Amino acid sequence: MTPAELYAACRAECGKIASEEELADADILRASDYILKRIDEQITDKKLRSFTGVADEREYSPHENTVRVQRVYPSDTQDADNMILGSHHKGEFDPDAEEYYLFPSLYAIKLQRRIRGLPALSWDWNHIRRKIIIDPMPSEDGDKYWYISVERVEWTLVKLPTDFEELMVTGTSWKCLSIVLLKRSDLGGISRGGGFVDYPASAMKGFIDDKKEEFFSLLKLKSALYGSL
Repeated sequence: MTPAELYAACRAECGKIASEEELADADILRASDYILKRIDEQITDKKLRSFTGVADEREYSPHENTVRVQRVYPSDTQDADNMILGSHHKGEFDPDAEEYYLFPSLYAIKLQRRIRGLPALSWDWNHIRRKIIIDPMPSEDGDKYWYISVERVEWTLVKLPTDFEELMVTGTSWKCLSIVLLKRSDLGGISRGGGFVDYPASAMKGFIDDKKEEFFSLLKLKSALYGSL
């Protein structure tokens, strides 16, 4: 979505209120930055990442983009060369085994390890110290462990997926209306012909509240569909 498309969509959504005199393009862009941050807080992506075990070491640091660890898989789970790759976010094949994942169930992994006489792997995620904790500890150096890293998508306006454009316009329109209301309150009315005229402030506040509720309801729905923290 380009800035020009966002400007046009938001002005159409806000109607007569969104005159360039009261709502500049810079105001819309600033409002969109706020909404992108709200989306980024709720929508996450999952990537398969790994760390290399060190003998008698229990704690490991995750990737710098990791905000939460969902699962950790033992080093003998499967060969990276045999992974089946895929992603509902990007939708195109990517041979980078660190990016996408499709693993067997945890039950199957534990069963395989039991048959081979290996201890079951337990793990924990300490979000305060940002450490992955595994038990048992590796007995030697070099074993690779895989984990599902939950990460923020960090979309920009131009990289925003089509499925999120409606959400973007709704949220940005809500913030733009709030900007217009604040300007009118500071000026004491609507600027017309060198003076100011009254406006229905209570009705406008109600309209803003409706837009806010619509945005967060839609954001909640998208979070349920695409993953949330």
